[in-house]
Amino acid sequence: MDAAHAPSRWTLPACVDIISTDPSPFNRTAIPAGAHMVQEWSFDDEKGKVAYRAARPRDLPEMSDVFLKAAADLYSRNNISAPVPPRQAVISAYEHILSTGVFHAAESGGRIVAISGAVIRDRIWYLSAFWALPEMQRRKIGMPVLRLAWEAGVKAGAEVFCTWSSVDHTAMASYMKLGMLPGYQVLLFEGVPVELPSRAGGKSEPLDKHLAMELDQSVRGTRREADHELWTGSPDFQGRQVRRNGEFAGYYYISRGVVGPAAWADPRSARALLELAFNEAAEGSPNVRLAIPGVNHCALRFALDAGLRLTGFAHFLTTGALGRMEQYIPSGPSLY
Repeated sequence: MDAAHAPSRWTLPACVDIISTDPSPFNRTAIPAGAHMVQEWSFDDEKGKVAYRAARPRDLPEMSDVFLKAAADLYSRNNISAPVPPRQAVISAYEHILSTGVFHAAESGGRIVAISGAVIRDRIWYLSAFWALPEMQRRKIGMPVLRLAWEAGVKAGAEVFCTWSSVDHTAMASYMKLGMLPGYQVLLFEGVPVELPSRAGGKSEPLDKHLAMELDQSVRGTRREADHELWTGSPDFQGRQVRRNGEFAGYYYISRGVVGPAAWADPRSARALLELAFNEAAEGSPNVRLAIPGVNHCALRFALDAGLRLTGFAHFLTTGALGRMEQYIPSGPSLY
């Protein structure tokens, strides 16, 4: 997640694990026409009634528990050794998604069994969370709750729909059936740099979020003011901007050794910005981490030259082009 330190980082593979194996998003339990315009609707599952509704603030702890149980199950099935994030960090992350995006829940037997959440930033709909309790998966319960989030994006006028997906085959197939096709891999790097690069080539200074938002408009495809408000207002994040030859060249955030989000205005500024970001990240933690879009070859080479290890990968799925990812480092799987 991106709203609080632990789950905001790429170590939390949000929106990855799937719930439905139905071959069509418009299946027999699909959302009725106009359902996204009402607060609640339901259908009878083979083991009881399932109700779908908009999530409420008081649902946050229970929705977080759905994530934690589903993530632990995903990790176990895929031999992933990473621990699940702290519960309170997940709650904080979901609070940001709920307050600035859309969040829906599926209920059965008096408990929340599946969730979907997305943030809509200008023309871009981004799936931030899609999870179901392990025992409720593959029962055609997930796709309707996902469609609620999708339809909210359609209603808001979104033009590009995208997500960070794990290597879970069922998850990827479900997203692709909705039209989100592979764009590139997201490669995860971590480790103690064998030799920190020099600080030559640029100057780091406190971030002016307005400059960052202007750069994001072209590189990330949206100003996403709500997210910069979150990061600049959090004591866990340090926002910095880089100047080269007196000109604004880009920005980056660091948090306990994690680099991202980050963006640069020109490919020639990439190395200077990454040098500064790595050095400052290493001051807060000897272990430096970041996620790199597969199309960002400059950042990939830099991470490898610094001695970081490739520790995993995910997939970025999308219905269309999104900014200039060769000049970008994502924040994580919740806000990207």
